[in-house]
Amino acid sequence: MPASTTAATPGPRRVAILVYDGVTLLDVAGPAEVFKTANRFGADYQIVLLSPTGENVTSNLGFGITVERDVSAEPAADTYLVPGSDNFPRTPVPSTLAEAAAIPAAGARRVASICTGAFILAAAGLLGGKRATTHWNVARELAARCPTCEVEPDAIYVRDGNTYTSAGVTAAVSSSAPSGPSSSAADSPSARSSQTSRAAMTPPASS
Repeated sequence: MPASTTAATPGPRRVAILVYDGVTLLDVAGPAEVFKTANRFGADYQIVLLSPTGENVTSNLGFGITVERDVSAEPAADTYLVPGSDNFPRTPVPSTLAEAAAIPAAGARRVASICTGAFILAAAGLLGGKRATTHWNVARELAARCPTCEVEPDAIYVRDGNTYTSAGVTAAVSSSAPSGPSSSAADSPSARSSQTSRAAMTPPASS
């Protein structure tokens, strides 16, 4: 019997977001809204919230965040996001959080931090030898904690290989501007990125 030549239908691209007690809620909701908006223009993203243990967490505003699974149970994500927290850099990143943050990063196509989430990436050993940025007010502290990083305090966002860091949630929203498979010029990744950016009321990021 001849083998089937029908191509498998690709599944949704998974966007895994790490949440933890004290996480800045805006850093979670802003980028998540961008990917959700991209789906309106033809992309196919599935957002999943992870925590180090799989337990629900409490955001910086005191609102609870429902978590779907722990970091070790997440298959390889297309995009892995690490939001920031007001706790960093005022306090060291707990080793349990740093270790948990490194697990999904190993299989992700791209890894990104929002604002002070860069401190978590640095503590997890994911920024060593790379260019990076964070909020300008704490960029010097990031450079001190990650001496092998090349911190760019004036950058809005920085890409180094498959690692993205952003100066704040607005920059993260602009740099996310996701896109998906296309079938025409009007439905091209760049067109979809522009549509998503306009819908999110931010200028499209240059690539």
